[in-house]
Amino acid sequence: MKLRQTRSRQTREQILAVARELFARQGFDQTSIDQIASAAKVAKSSVFAHFGDKTNLLAALGLTEIEPMAEAGRKGTGIDPDAPLEAQIFALLKPWLDYFCREPAFAGLYLSQAAIVSGPYTETFMRLCFELEDQIADLFVRAMPSLTAEQPRIFARGVQALFHEVIVFEMSEGLKHSRPNPAPPQALLSTMLAVWVSGVRAQQTSKA
Repeated sequence: MKLRQTRSRQTREQILAVARELFARQGFDQTSIDQIASAAKVAKSSVFAHFGDKTNLLAALGLTEIEPMAEAGRKGTGIDPDAPLEAQIFALLKPWLDYFCREPAFAGLYLSQAAIVSGPYTETFMRLCFELEDQIADLFVRAMPSLTAEQPRIFARGVQALFHEVIVFEMSEGLKHSRPNPAPPQALLSTMLAVWVSGVRAQQTSKA
């Protein structure tokens, strides 16, 4: 039994290693399960048995990076509780943005959440995406304790929308080239967060 489990784990790792290399070299859309199976020297059925489909295979690759980021977010690692709210949110989102910039295929998975087919790895990925929104909402609660029960979630969704747009802009060569000297995505996100949080504060002040 242990030998079988070891071989299964080795096969899984072999498929992941080959998929990572092929996705990086020729792109996610241009890579087929047949190519992955052939390069990994396994049967096509083995790829399906371990991952279900190509999207779940991509999610499995990405989870090795974002699960530690999600854990860091739960612990507040790298977030200064005394910093302005927009700086705290930026510190939370920056590792995700850095990863998406390095791995455009996984950024595409993040952008297409609504179209993702349920599977063993995509379900975990979706849960972590919702958890990220929870973490943003918690930052709003701590910074603005007078908010109503539903407001932190609404404001967190606004932040997610901004984050989404920064990723879209980074992935779109046409958009980037339409402006001279476009700002790096990290700078763009920081600026947009400052404007968003300022607007939220102004709204709350006007209601006080």
